[in-house]
Amino acid sequence: MPLNVLRGLPAAIAATPAMHLADTLPGPTLFDLRREGQAPLFVSALLHGNEISGWDAVRQLGEELAARSALVLVGNVAAAQAGVRTLPGQPDFNRIWAASAEGVHGAEAALAAEVMRVVAASKPQFAVDIHNNTGRNPPYAVVADTAPATLALAASLAERVLLATQPRGFFTARLASLCPSVTVEVGTPDDAASTPRAVAYLRRLIAAPPSPAGSLDVFETKLRVTVSADTAIATEVQCWNFRTAPAGTVLARAGWLRAWDAAGQDLSDEYLVRTDGATRLRRPAMLAMFTGSLAAARQDCLCYFLEPKHVDG
Repeated sequence: MPLNVLRGLPAAIAATPAMHLADTLPGPTLFDLRREGQAPLFVSALLHGNEISGWDAVRQLGEELAARSALVLVGNVAAAQAGVRTLPGQPDFNRIWAASAEGVHGAEAALAAEVMRVVAASKPQFAVDIHNNTGRNPPYAVVADTAPATLALAASLAERVLLATQPRGFFTARLASLCPSVTVEVGTPDDAASTPRAVAYLRRLIAAPPSPAGSLDVFETKLRVTVSADTAIATEVQCWNFRTAPAGTVLARAGWLRAWDAAGQDLSDEYLVRTDGATRLRRPAMLAMFTGSLAAARQDCLCYFLEPKHVDG
């Protein structure tokens, strides 16, 4: 899976929906839209194949990105062709970026190393990884640090910011060693506002560097909740994303849930209780990214439990 590099964004490719990119591109592709003497904006899209708003935004803004100076990575085009997050047997393309990501080797490890080599050499000004959610959430940003420049980049999208402590190997955490970096979660793929939200965000960055962050609600991902194969998700719980769900809230009507901290410690018994086959919250918890898709929950997680994070300044 070598990295395909193209100079420019050909009009024919810009006109191609995500699900048909694999007909033209041999695999993950880096579009080099840099201008000499200008630090580029680095944008990544389609690390998850069914999260199409990032690519739809990029193809609308190709000329503007080129005029500004940019590098654009388009990730899992094979999964996009199938309309899925990742193909069976593939690693998650947003989990391969840690230097020693668990279960990542061979083609994916080589791909990640080559992308990082090229991006590092380009000395980007900012890095933005665009995603859709599988659950109903308000727009929010994910960061790996709380430096002022990083928070300013996040605040250009929304007032909600997650400081992610897990999982390992997500792209923004690796990019943070190079420049202010952020993941933007712009809504579900079927939300008509998701792509315009991504377009507006990129246009703000194209126009000018982000201003210092004003009022922000910053949260830290305390626990990651995983599921068993036979879990029956209580899909209505999505309404509690970025809100505190009360003790007793049913998260799943069957199957098993486990809650893990960033060190891999199982803290399920502190936060969850199982009665009559259903799993409930033992204590109030603020949720984020709660999904209604069992497939997505099995591939990644059901949700995160958050706690407020105080940021100086």
